[in-house]
Amino acid sequence: MESEVRRPLADFPVNIWEDILASFSNSDLGSDKLEEKHITLKEIVKESFMASRANPIENIKFMDTLCRLGVSYHFEKDITEKLEKSFDCPDFNQKIRQEGCDLYTVGIVFQVFRQFGFKFSADVFNKFKDEDGKFKAHLVADARGVLSLYEAAQWSTPGEDTLDEALAFSIAHLEEISSRCSPHLAIRIKNALKHPFHKGISRIETMQFITYYEAEEKCDSTLLEFAKIDFNLLQMLHRQELACVTRWHKEMEFESKITYAKHRVAEACLWAVGTYFEPEYSQGRVLLANVVILLTALDDTYDAYGTKEELELFTYALEKWLPEAPNGIPDSMKHLYRVIIDFYDKLEDELENQGRSGCGFHLKKSLKSTANGYMQEVNWLSKDYTAKFDEYKENAILSSAYYAIMAVTFVGMGDVAKLDAFEWLSSHPKIRIAAEIICRFTDDITSYEFEHKREHVATGIDCYMKQFSVSKELAVDGLFNIVSNAWKELNQELMRPHSFRFPFMMRILNLSRIIDVVYRYEDAYTNPEFLKEHIVSLLIENIPI
Repeated sequence: MESEVRRPLADFPVNIWEDILASFSNSDLGSDKLEEKHITLKEIVKESFMASRANPIENIKFMDTLCRLGVSYHFEKDITEKLEKSFDCPDFNQKIRQEGCDLYTVGIVFQVFRQFGFKFSADVFNKFKDEDGKFKAHLVADARGVLSLYEAAQWSTPGEDTLDEALAFSIAHLEEISSRCSPHLAIRIKNALKHPFHKGISRIETMQFITYYEAEEKCDSTLLEFAKIDFNLLQMLHRQELACVTRWHKEMEFESKITYAKHRVAEACLWAVGTYFEPEYSQGRVLLANVVILLTALDDTYDAYGTKEELELFTYALEKWLPEAPNGIPDSMKHLYRVIIDFYDKLEDELENQGRSGCGFHLKKSLKSTANGYMQEVNWLSKDYTAKFDEYKENAILSSAYYAIMAVTFVGMGDVAKLDAFEWLSSHPKIRIAAEIICRFTDDITSYEFEHKREHVATGIDCYMKQFSVSKELAVDGLFNIVSNAWKELNQELMRPHSFRFPFMMRILNLSRIIDVVYRYEDAYTNPEFLKEHIVSLLIENIPI
């Protein structure tokens, strides 16, 4: 009898968005006039940007403002071409190292170059050090400068001691600095300490910076208006996508037939917006949100519902890609199996029809890898086995589910993502491994207490404690260091020359940024109250113009 089966059920918080679509049903009126204004303002902003080229350093500051206001994607080709010229220009490199260039300016220039894949040397910060090699004490009087240094240090790659020192110096002083600077700068500092720009979800960073920029004395009113309209127009598109995902979720009968799983439709859409927010990726966002919902249900099936025997049948069927769900598993698991098979088969057919032959094979391969990673954890739990940390880490790359998510993200990029992109991803490139480590261990740290409220496989913290015979606190520190080093490896892979085309690398960076926001301080995906503010600001409340 089903009622007699002992299941590792989890007490997941309920869905907090019963009828999110009702929140903005009539809020998209007047978009035609906005679009006309948007086109006009875009031309004015482009003229201003081109005019700023007369002064290369001011031009890069303009680029930084465009990036933070979330509109740089309109001018990406122009930005990249200009950075290429400046990066190779001896006069520019000499000028930025002269005493006249302050800490704020050097930090901004450094960030922009690295953001676009140019490995600008960290030695530009040496002039801010004293004879002992430490950052000069008087720098703390420059609030914007120290904040700029902090943001620049987030781009550290392995072996860049100067940036490690810059991070330690800036963190040590920013809290105190925020207590004595202007209120709007203090808010920006506190936001940056919580989530640096480099590790934040782009749309959230944009929304926060628009508020900050509006209070700046040197605010360009035309640029500000352009950014606000751009944000609101994109938000309208993102709302339409949320409606599509919501309809699909209802059609698949997730809530009524897979009752044991988390239901996170709005949060899955936030995940998709964080991965790529630009208008050309609209279909990709809908697809990605749907897959995040599927993978959530799959994870919860292995983690919080199925027995070992049922999951063995489920995994075998998935591995063989059997057309029908196996006998011997509950109806809820059969329903999930059918939804998965149907979803991926249809997706593969669509890709074949688009001339992207072979891509569907890799999508299915990524899903099977994820299920096998989950199954390994089920086997460990059944034997009450605490894996060695190295053993756990190897499987964690699979159980993070990020291979499957990255693969689907590539599908959403359109025709540029052909078979070579999926073959590259399946070859375990360094950037993929770094992102999977960031995902798995950031999640392990914040979900530890919740997972230990019930029967659960040993997590990364448990395995670390066992292998190295340390306390939980030292194990957490160890995982933090692993995550920090993975970020450095990821940063390095973003620098030219790239192992693969840059837009694909950016998707993986953005997926890592989502993890930092969703899991850094708490498991906000499991506990959606912690994401509520972000979802309201990105999908419900538009920015007043």
